[in-house]
Amino acid sequence: METKKKIVATQNLNFSIILMVEEIAFMVMAAGIGSRYNGIKQLATFGKSKLTIAEYNMQHAIDAGFRRIYFVIDDQFAEIFHGRLKNFLPPNCKFELIYQKKEESLSKFCNRQKPWGTAHAIMCCSRIVRCNFCVTNADDLYGYDAISRIAEFLRSAEKKSQTFANVAYALSETLSGNGTVSRGVLSIDGDSYLTSIDEVHELAMDAYGEALPSKNSLVSMNLWGFTPEVFKLLEEGWRKFKQNILDVANDEFGISNFINLAVKGGQCRVKILNTSSKWYGVTYQTDRALVEKILSE
Repeated sequence: METKKKIVATQNLNFSIILMVEEIAFMVMAAGIGSRYNGIKQLATFGKSKLTIAEYNMQHAIDAGFRRIYFVIDDQFAEIFHGRLKNFLPPNCKFELIYQKKEESLSKFCNRQKPWGTAHAIMCCSRIVRCNFCVTNADDLYGYDAISRIAEFLRSAEKKSQTFANVAYALSETLSGNGTVSRGVLSIDGDSYLTSIDEVHELAMDAYGEALPSKNSLVSMNLWGFTPEVFKLLEEGWRKFKQNILDVANDEFGISNFINLAVKGGQCRVKILNTSSKWYGVTYQTDRALVEKILSE
């Protein structure tokens, strides 16, 4: 009986600590068009529960203590996402839809179909997000350990800090057997801080060589932890990006390139976090079978 009392007391103490911590937010980037998937993969459902990958991630996020959700979407899907989130999230979770801007002034000379990139998606939240937050892709299944580690970082980070975080995965565990992929390959110093991130394209399973990253290389799958200080850096990065656009139809303001320049310019630091979670994702329609199997077990 005494042991049981101790357990209850500990649980109540932990609950009080969670309440005292400033709110942290969970952001999902879901405005991409999924050209290689041939469909709206952000809304594809999997497993016995028939949930989207983002919803499985949100389940882990809620377990890790997140209570505010931001979805960055194309405005044409607002009604669908609003309905799903309203029915999926518990009453103690708040959510908000944020539209990734079309930036018509930049695309007036072309018929640009896709959004302006992942860094641009985050920047579109600058007037709304006021707390520490993590960033995720809508089509990457990160695992509970990975999400809980980023939550722990966000709770301990000062809001004015320019030290951010990224949860890294081994390259070999993030490749598709159904086609090539692009990955942000990380270089890290002895204290586990990022020194550079290089976007490498056309990576295939079992295709390693001297000119390619090793299978044990760490890569970013866009599970980031940021303080609101990142928005000032994004605004400056966007200004420079617009001045150097060469291909208005295809150039993107991406998070990997933005962070690489910011780190090398001494504007921020990024702590690389390890995880025991395995990553799963759907780049191609043929990737569905594996993810379906994992989420049906």
